[in-house]
Amino acid sequence: MPQFAAPNHFLKGITMQAKNIILNTIYHITLGRNEVLGEVIAETDNGWNVRLLASDKIVKVNNAERFIRKARMIATTGDAPVEEPEVVVEAEATPKKTKTPKQPKEGMSALDAAHKVLVEISTPLNAKQITELVIERGYCPNLKGVTPHATISSSIQREIARKGSESRFYKAGIGLFGAIENKSE
Repeated sequence: MPQFAAPNHFLKGITMQAKNIILNTIYHITLGRNEVLGEVIAETDNGWNVRLLASDKIVKVNNAERFIRKARMIATTGDAPVEEPEVVVEAEATPKKTKTPKQPKEGMSALDAAHKVLVEISTPLNAKQITELVIERGYCPNLKGVTPHATISSSIQREIARKGSESRFYKAGIGLFGAIENKSE
């Protein structure tokens, strides 16, 4: 038994021949490791163009051995089921979900809150002290997690590195940050 046999391939070892493949017919086809439903829409010099039912994509199938069997649908008329070859009912496409616009977060960003605290205190603090004051004063209710002080520290350092002299913050020493009072974003 091959390692990657098609999932519903009950006719192991039996493949279709090129002369048996009919246009406008739906077949089970192997693509890679997957078995998919596809409708043969055209015959080319070296194969067939097949429209995949699931995605409506057109793929080229060059080898008749990829065709497993014709697709079948069982329809009921009265009490007895009737098997009708070559008919497949396509499932209705589910409508795409529309994205709801994100609601603005409460309070201010962690960086804005850190700036506000440093301006109010007007003395340089380390990241843990800044974080404690931001949380205590409720400026940034979204500042959660195991290490919010690391978030504030990295945000301040990133702004200093990117904006240089235009930054709202300055380094006052190892691990100490201060704020320039008249700069705000």
